Amino acid sequence: MSTSKAIPVFLMSPPRRDWRLRGRANFKSRSAGEVDAEQARAEWSALADAIVDAGGEVVVLPPGDASLTGLIYTAEAGEFFRDARNNRHFLLPNMAVEHRRPEANHIAGFVEDILGMKPHRVRARWEAQGDAIRAAHGDAIVHTYGVGADRRTSQDAYQEVASALSPQHIQIAFRADPWFHGNTFLQFFRRATEQIILVCPDALLDGEYERLRNFVGEIPVVELSRAQSEGYDTNALQVGDTVLAPQSFSTTAREAAEDLGLTVHTLELGELFSKGGGAPVCLSNRMWGLDIAEVPDETRWSLRPDIEAHTGD
Repeated sequence: MSTSKAIPVFLMSPPRRDWRLRGRANFKSRSAGEVDAEQARAEWSALADAIVDAGGEVVVLPPGDASLTGLIYTAEAGEFFRDARNNRHFLLPNMAVEHRRPEANHIAGFVEDILGMKPHRVRARWEAQGDAIRAAHGDAIVHTYGVGADRRTSQDAYQEVASALSPQHIQIAFRADPWFHGNTFLQFFRRATEQIILVCPDALLDGEYERLRNFVGEIPVVELSRAQSEGYDTNALQVGDTVLAPQSFSTTAREAAEDLGLTVHTLELGELFSKGGGAPVCLSNRMWGLDIAEVPDETRWSLRPDIEAHTGD
């Protein structure tokens, strides 16, 4: 962390004290019992602390009113980007699940009024980093869309967002049952100039695995089973040289990360992951290219550890 630019910034939004499962729109939440909102808040705080401890920073997005129950899964909250003149912009999501569609208005107000970014609406169904997986060192993105009962991001969203977010990109189709986002079966870990890709081939439609392999070139591939994928191996979040993972993180994924020189730290996420269906990647939104100096102090978790205590009423 010798320069401010080296600090990765993550947008996160804490659960309210009355947080509950509303849509039950993924394979974990459909069969889950009632949630414990206070325990969920403790899990969220532990993840935010772990991100800071690993050398990152958390920008806290207020949770809004009681109807915005999905906002904590901020991977789908949109994407920060800069234009050719270095102006800051933010693409807003267009959620597939009905009760989450109002989130975009709440996010727009925060990124414009507090972070000073220009928000943009996406016409097609698009759930942001749920289906925009950063390859290499952030310069290339694998965009995904599902075919099946649990599909979220639509195929035509690619034409709207891809060129704004990165110069290199590809679109890959997957089986949307039980997978519902690309980040449930695909992830890249990186260190210095080395990197690996974790992927569950069973999630991809015919021919798509080969297209993905061609796109990533010589990057070593670690193949995951369906069971390992459903344990959210690819939803482990890398912050610096640390991987923050759910306790279901498999031996295969752990060994792959450690062979790359990364340290794995597992977290208890019984409410947010086991019931809600979102692990560390789902619970955060990496703001690629945002300098920490551009982040207002009053939104920073490391400087305002009381933020969560005073939000969510």
